[in-house]
Amino acid sequence: MRKFLLGLWLLMLAVGCADDGGSDIGLDMGVGAVVINEVNTASKYIELYNPTDYDCDLSGMRIRKNNEGYLLSADKTADFVIAEGTILPPGAFAVLGCKGQDPVALGMKLGVSGTGISGSKSLLLELYDRNDRRINYFVNSAFETPRAVDAWDDAVEHTFDVAARMGDGEAWQVVNNPTPGRSNSIAAIKAPFLHTEVDFEATEPNEKPKDPNAVGDGRAYIFDMKSLPEIHVKVSLAEWNRLLACYDQDQNTEEYIHCDATFTKEGTTHAFADAGLRLRGNTSRRRPEGNYGEQHKTDAADWRHVHFMLNLRKFVKDDAHELGGVRKIHLKWCKDDPTYVREMYCYNLFRRYGIETAIMTSYCRLWVQVEGDKKEAYFGVYEMLEAIDETYLKNRKELFGSADHNLWKCAWGAGLNSTNDGDFWSDEHVGTQNPPYTLKTNTDNFEAAKEQLKDFILKLNGKTADSFKTWIQQVTDVELLLKTYAVNVAVGMWDDYWCNQNNYYIYFNTSDKYDYKFFFIPYDYDNTLGTSNYIDAGRQDPLNWGDNSRKLIRKLLDYPEWRAIYVKALNELCASDDLFKMEGSVARVKGWQKMISPYISNDTGEDMQIEDKPASWGNHSEYRVMDTGAHNFFKVKASSIPKN
Repeated sequence: MRKFLLGLWLLMLAVGCADDGGSDIGLDMGVGAVVINEVNTASKYIELYNPTDYDCDLSGMRIRKNNEGYLLSADKTADFVIAEGTILPPGAFAVLGCKGQDPVALGMKLGVSGTGISGSKSLLLELYDRNDRRINYFVNSAFETPRAVDAWDDAVEHTFDVAARMGDGEAWQVVNNPTPGRSNSIAAIKAPFLHTEVDFEATEPNEKPKDPNAVGDGRAYIFDMKSLPEIHVKVSLAEWNRLLACYDQDQNTEEYIHCDATFTKEGTTHAFADAGLRLRGNTSRRRPEGNYGEQHKTDAADWRHVHFMLNLRKFVKDDAHELGGVRKIHLKWCKDDPTYVREMYCYNLFRRYGIETAIMTSYCRLWVQVEGDKKEAYFGVYEMLEAIDETYLKNRKELFGSADHNLWKCAWGAGLNSTNDGDFWSDEHVGTQNPPYTLKTNTDNFEAAKEQLKDFILKLNGKTADSFKTWIQQVTDVELLLKTYAVNVAVGMWDDYWCNQNNYYIYFNTSDKYDYKFFFIPYDYDNTLGTSNYIDAGRQDPLNWGDNSRKLIRKLLDYPEWRAIYVKALNELCASDDLFKMEGSVARVKGWQKMISPYISNDTGEDMQIEDKPASWGNHSEYRVMDTGAHNFFKVKASSIPKN
C-alpha cells in the first residue's frame, strides 16, 4: 500500500502539482521531488535536498542562473550540468559551489560552477531535469520592476546573504547561520523571505531591453583598426600624487589609483565612474610627471609618455563597469618606434594568419586631467592592447578547451631550461621582482602549478628521439606553435624566447601535472621590423634564429616533417599581400599612419612626428618599412627565407 501511495503521489507531481515554495511541472520518476533548499550569496553555494524516502537520480540535471530575471536572456551555455551517475539518497543534501568557491559541506559535493550569485540583485535559479523540464526554482527580485514575478511586497526583506527552506523543503526564510550539506535550523531564522510563486505559463517571457549604446562583442568594437576612438581619464589631485609616490617608492609598482574614464567612438560615449588606473612596463616603466619626490604641478606639469593599464572593474565589479565584456585595456605609447606601427603590424599579422592566441590591438587618442588643471593633458596617439588575463582565456575557451587553469608570464631568463625554485613566483607575491616565470592565474594553487611547469621543462630538455616526439604531440598543437613562430621570425622579433629568452606567455589548460595542453602566447612586439640590438633581424637564418639551447623550437625543427611546416609557413607569409609581402604590408602601414598622423603632436613633447626608421639604439639603422628601396625590411626578410 505504501508503494502504491508513493507512486500515486509521484504521478500527481508529474502531471502538474507544484509546491508553494517553487516547484514546477514535469517530474521524472527517476528524478524525484528534488528542491533547491538553501542559497548562500556570501559563501557562494546552492544546496539541493531530496525530501523523499527513495534515491533520486540527478544525472544530467542542470542549474541555470539568471541574475536579472529576464526569461529570454538566460545563457543556457552557462548551465551547470550534474555528472552522470550522481545519486542523492533519501533525506540527503548536495552542494554546488559558485564562482570558484568550494564550501565546506557535510553533504555530497556536486562540483564548482564558474558563475556567481548575488543577494543584492534580481536572481533567478532554475533546476531542470535531463529532459529540459523545470522542476524547481528560486527567485529573488527586489530591484526595479520584478521581472519574473507578478506580485511584490515592499515590506519584506529581499537583500540577503543566506536564504533557506525551514523544515527542509518548506517555506523560505532569511537565516543567520548557513548549513551547507545539513538540515536547516529554525533557530537560525533572521527574517521572513517572500519567495513569490512564479506562474511560468502565464508570465509573458521577457527579454532585456536593447541598450541603444550596446556594443555587442566589446573586443571587436574596441579593437577596430579602422577607427580612432578617444579615451579621457580624470583623476583627483590626491590620487595622482599617490600614483607618483607609489612609483618613487617602487618603480615596479602595480598600485591602482581611482579615476573616472570615458571611451568615445564615432560619436557614442561610454562613461565609467570609479575605474582603476596604474602604470605598466618593465624596463620601459617611467614616472608620468616630473622628477623623484615631486608632486603634481597644477597647470605646469612636465608630462611624460608612460604605459597605463585602465581597469574598468577594479573598484566596482558590475556589468556597468565593462564595455561589451572588456574589463581591462592596456594603453601603450609607441616607445622607440618612430613609425608608430611596429607592434600594431605584428599583432595584426598574427591574427590575419589565424593565430588566435595573439591579442587584439588598435589605436586611440588619450587625455589625462588631474583635478585643478584648467585643461586636460593630451598624451597623443596610443596603442590599445587586449590584456592577457582571465578574460583573455575565457574569450579563447573554445581554442584552449578550458579557461580556468595556469597562465604564466615569461620574462627575461625564461629559457625553459632551468627548474630553480627561485625562478618561479606567484603574481600575488612578486612585488618588485621581475622573475623569469610569474603565475598570473590560479594563484591559490601555485605549488601545483609550479610543479607542472617544472615537469614540462624537465621533459622538454630530457626527452629525446621518439620519446620526445610522442610526448610533444600529446601536450601541444605542434603546427600552431610552428606557425606562431614563423610569424615571430618573419617580423624579426629577436627579444623573444628563442633569441633572448624573454617576452611570451604560456598557458596550461588543466591543473594536472602530466595531462594537459600547452599553449605558447606571443607578447611584446615593439622591437621588430628592423629594430634589434642582438642579431641582424632581417638577414638572420630563420632556421637558426637564436640560441640552440632553447629546446622548444630547436628540437621541433630537427624533425623534417615539422621543419617543413615551419618553412612552408614562412613562405606563405611572404607570398601574400594580405600577410607579409612587401607591397601589401607597406600599403597597410601607410593607411594606419594616414589615420593617426594628424593627431601625433601631444602635450608631452615626445614622439611628435612619424619617421621611417628603427629605434635610435638599434644595431641596423638602415632598415625601413615605408620606403620600398633596397633596405625595406619586408623585402630583405623575404630574401632570407629558405624555399624548403
